[in-house]
Amino acid sequence: MGQAPEWRFDPLTGRRVLISPDRGDRPIHPTGTCPFCEGREAETPPEVLAFRAPGSAPNGAGWRVRVVPNRYAAVRLDLGEPGALVTGAAPTPVANAPGSPRLREAGIGVAEVFLESPRHETAFRNLSQSQAADAVRAWRDRLRHWHDDGRLGFALVFKNEGPAAGASVDHCHSQLIGVPVVPPAVAEEVRLAGPGCVFCGWVAAELGGPLHVAESDGFAVLCPPAPRFPGETWVLPKAHGPAFETLSEPEAGELAAVTRDLLARVHRAFGGPDFNLIVKSTPFRHAGPYHWRIEILPRTTTTAGWEWGTGLLINTVFPERAAELLRAAT
Repeated sequence: MGQAPEWRFDPLTGRRVLISPDRGDRPIHPTGTCPFCEGREAETPPEVLAFRAPGSAPNGAGWRVRVVPNRYAAVRLDLGEPGALVTGAAPTPVANAPGSPRLREAGIGVAEVFLESPRHETAFRNLSQSQAADAVRAWRDRLRHWHDDGRLGFALVFKNEGPAAGASVDHCHSQLIGVPVVPPAVAEEVRLAGPGCVFCGWVAAELGGPLHVAESDGFAVLCPPAPRFPGETWVLPKAHGPAFETLSEPEAGELAAVTRDLLARVHRAFGGPDFNLIVKSTPFRHAGPYHWRIEILPRTTTTAGWEWGTGLLINTVFPERAAELLRAAT
């Protein structure tokens, strides 16, 4: 391991940035044998969860989905208690907000990788239904694990598929990063959720409307009214639910089918773009309203100077048009 990760705080805005040198050491698009394929288990850290054939040994062949610690983790649990100051150098006070001094903090947290197929598949949409359902169940089970662990305040499951989306290995996989703090953007979203759930009424109103793409018994697929990227689409439960980790076994299978179908539609409608998949779920110790969802962000455009300078995104496709294209992409 190299230099330990640290949170740094911008003195003007209070912006929190994670500096993690180990992430720079990860192999980018490695050639030769794939470390995530079955038979290469010795090339990853020992598994923390696996769905396996009966009688198969841990950290060997016979798995359907494996979860392992990220060897090039952005955060680490061995750096002390949440909120610990950086050791080895005098901490430098900075202003997180007017009148609220902050210090550099250790980059405490957990990072895991979900290996979603023992064979070398590169696209989630091409997984079998049972394989995709196992991946969804693994997401749920690891979120549940870290919720119950009690040391973290928030964890995010996400998938980067393709180089434009930030993937460094093409084998079908996803990740979890958990940290003791609730990220500011997540905290603001939770605050804006208000005393009642804004999503429940929106989902019901949009079924069959211009932003509606598809649905199943339990889930709605909708384009958001202010999408960040052309073809951005969300999968939401029709019934109110704040936490993804409460997903039932039947719901996991149904969600996997809906997500595979949506990704196939995005592939056909928008020319096979790389994409980010984000599981948005409530912070672990939040008791207020929230409505979990899966967000699909096709990377068909690039953020540039205007976006970075203002925080305001420019999209070239109205969501109603994107929904029309996705409905037709059967």
